[in-house]
Amino acid sequence: MATTFARLKLPDAIPWPPSGSKLLWTLVGALAVPLWATWPLLAALTTTSMPLFQYLAIIFATGALLLFALPASGTAVATGRKCGTGLRASRWLAAIMVAVGLLLSDVLFIIALRHIPAAEANLILYLWPVIVVILAAALGLAVLRRRHIGGVVIGLAGAALVIGGGGGDLSWIGAGLAAGGGLAWALFVVFRLWQGENAPDALSWGLALSAVIAFAIHLLLEDWVAPTPQALIGTALVGIAPLGLGNLAWDHGVRKGNRLLLATLAYATPLVSALFLIAAGLATPTLGLLGGAALIVTAGVIAAK
Repeated sequence: MATTFARLKLPDAIPWPPSGSKLLWTLVGALAVPLWATWPLLAALTTTSMPLFQYLAIIFATGALLLFALPASGTAVATGRKCGTGLRASRWLAAIMVAVGLLLSDVLFIIALRHIPAAEANLILYLWPVIVVILAAALGLAVLRRRHIGGVVIGLAGAALVIGGGGGDLSWIGAGLAAGGGLAWALFVVFRLWQGENAPDALSWGLALSAVIAFAIHLLLEDWVAPTPQALIGTALVGIAPLGLGNLAWDHGVRKGNRLLLATLAYATPLVSALFLIAAGLATPTLGLLGGAALIVTAGVIAAK
């Protein structure tokens, strides 16, 4: 027995997650669902505490600092991994797309919250997986089949029910802003799919670039408002949970795990977030909200199958 242990050579460090484990990367990507689901609740509680771009600069800076501190989010993961050549291997192009996709999506979503309730805005935002299927098919990254078209129709019907289910008084401006946020995020996801599973890791640099852009806009358009300790803690939680850890889990999962399964699981996010909002007393379980959520989730399952 002693001879056996003497011959056993242990590695200096055990890599986590193992780079070849597609199942484990899929599980990592699935963690994004509960993390993302906290975003509408935290946004509804914290976005009015300070000017918009000051708020965004703080959450993006928090997320960037968190990811830079995590070895799994930066160059440690990319070590020994071939990233290819050309635009698909450009870390800076990927960082720019992260910055534009996240910043534009969050700006539109937060402004939408000024016109429509958080639960409805989040459901409309979650048309993005259906948009991903359409854009991926248009770019030759996926084959558009009849079930995908059916998923699009059902998803739009669900969005219409969310908008009209409350008696027709939901703002079309708010709905359009939320849909625009979904489109911005879908463009980023399609770009990462185009880069492929060996794409360079650029989320931390993208968040840092988003923070710089948001802070520059804040200096040009807004006055600094000193946040209260409670507002600062809540804002930091946004940067840590949905923005930092949630997007990190999704970015790695969608590139290295089962993309179709993750695209399907992503549709659980608006349902979980709606439950969070209902539990917090910030949403009412109306027929339009629940029926629209069911249709949008169904659309995602069909489209991602």
